[in-house]
Amino acid sequence: MRTLPQWAREEREKLRGYSPRDKMKYIWQYYRLWLIGIAAVVSFVSYALWTYFTVPKDIHFYGIFSNTYAQLGKGSDFYEGFVARAGYDLTQGVVELDCASYCKPSSPANVGNTYYDKLISMLDGGVDDVWVAEAEDLIVVGAGGRLMDLSTAQAAALREKYQDRFIYCTPLREDYSTEPVPIGIDLAGTALTGEYCAYPEGAALGINAYTSRLDQVEIFLDYLFERE
Repeated sequence: MRTLPQWAREEREKLRGYSPRDKMKYIWQYYRLWLIGIAAVVSFVSYALWTYFTVPKDIHFYGIFSNTYAQLGKGSDFYEGFVARAGYDLTQGVVELDCASYCKPSSPANVGNTYYDKLISMLDGGVDDVWVAEAEDLIVVGAGGRLMDLSTAQAAALREKYQDRFIYCTPLREDYSTEPVPIGIDLAGTALTGEYCAYPEGAALGINAYTSRLDQVEIFLDYLFERE
């Protein structure tokens, strides 16, 4: 059985009398699959290393803002102000304020809406922290249990600050409660309904029932209401 050095010597002997052009044709004809495979592996490893060392791995905060054309995302004054207020290091984690969401859960025409499907998957997966939309839409989604019940112990700090702004819904599950529970916070008077004209007709904020970053939600709410 030939060793690798023996094979290499034999190949060099074959190519000794070839012109550079013929050498390239020979190599491409017999070894192109190997070359393509090696190039693919090198590209993948390079991309993986670049991603590992340069792309932030954590999420500092994730918000979804439905049915607005206001500029609230990366690069906007609103975004930069929040990042500065919270003191986030964007090399260590990302802050996502997603305004590409156009759905109305309270409307029958919402059936089959891909933006709605994305919203629900982000809530169920615990990726999103807050959702901002019209109060009637929050009530529909909150009734299904996807928005945090603000009467629970974990929301005590929020209840102390914002109880007079709570928006209620009656849960679909009667075994959970037959009475209305608070699932949203009215944002009237904040920068979102005023300064940035994101929701001139009014909006409310719901907190994902599965969020693991409630402390960051509190910072976001402080940012909104301190700008009244």
